Amino acid sequence: MALGLNKTKRRIASIRSTQKITKAMEMVATVKLKRFKDAHFAQEEYLNSLRLAMGSLFAAEGQEESIYGKPNGQAEGDLVVFITSDLGLCAAYNSNLFRFLDEKIDKEKDVILPVGEKGLSHLLHEGGYSLLEKEDIPLRLSSTHKEVQESGEKLKKLFEEGRFRSIRILYTRYVNSLRFEPSESVLLPIGLDYPKSPEEDYCPPLFEPSPKELIPLLMGQYLSGVLGGLLDESQLSEQASRRNAMDSANDNAEELLKQLSVEYNKARQASITQEITEVVAGAGNAK
Repeated sequence: MALGLNKTKRRIASIRSTQKITKAMEMVATVKLKRFKDAHFAQEEYLNSLRLAMGSLFAAEGQEESIYGKPNGQAEGDLVVFITSDLGLCAAYNSNLFRFLDEKIDKEKDVILPVGEKGLSHLLHEGGYSLLEKEDIPLRLSSTHKEVQESGEKLKKLFEEGRFRSIRILYTRYVNSLRFEPSESVLLPIGLDYPKSPEEDYCPPLFEPSPKELIPLLMGQYLSGVLGGLLDESQLSEQASRRNAMDSANDNAEELLKQLSVEYNKARQASITQEITEVVAGAGNAK
C-alpha cells in the first residue's frame, strides 16, 4: 500500500512541475502574441496603401505588358516560400502546414525555400523535395527589416531571370485567436485589383517617371513589404496556437491532478483503516 501511495505522490509532483513549465510558456506566448498582433495590424494600413499604389501602376501600364504581371513561360516549376516555426509545442500548427504543402506543390518541378527550422527538418527527413540553397536567399523568421528587403530584391531578381514560373508563399493566415488556417499567396506574377474611381475616366493619374519605369523600381519594396507582412502573420498564428496548446495542457493537468488527488486520498484512507484494524486486532489478541 505504501508503494502505491509513494507512486501516486511522485506522479502528482511530476505533473505539478510540468504544469509550472506550461503556465510559464503560456504567459510567454501571450506576451509575444500581443506583440505580433500589434505589428500585424499596424502594418496592414501600409500594405494596403502599397497594394493600391502598385495596382494603379499596373492599371496604367497594363498587367500583361509587364514581366511581373504574367508567369514566366520558359520556366517549368514554381518557387514556394514555405513558412513554418522554429520551435515546437504549438499544437497542429506545423503538421497542418506539412499536409497543405503536399497538396499545393509538384515535387518534380517546384523548388522550396523553407523558412523555419521545423519545416526544414521535415523536408530533409521526408526527402523527395527540391530545396533552394540558403545562400541564395538567407531568409529566417528572425530576419531584420533590412534582411527582408534584401530577400525581396533577390526574389525579384530570380523572377526576372526566368528561373521560376511563379513565386508563391505558403503560410498560416490569422483569422482570430482561436482560428488560423494554412493559406497560399502568389507573390509573383502580381494580380492586383485596382478600384478605379469615376474621376479617372476624364482625369487619369499622372506618373513621373512613367509606370513602366516605376514598376521595377518599386517592385523590390512591394515584395519585401508583402513578405514581411506574411512572416509576421505566420508568427502571430504560431504564438496563438502555442498559447492555446499550453492552455489546454494546463486544463488537462488540473483535471489529472484532481483524479490523482482522489486516488491518493482513497489509498491513504484505506492504508489508515488497515493500520487501525491491525492495531485493534493486535490489542484483542493481547487480551
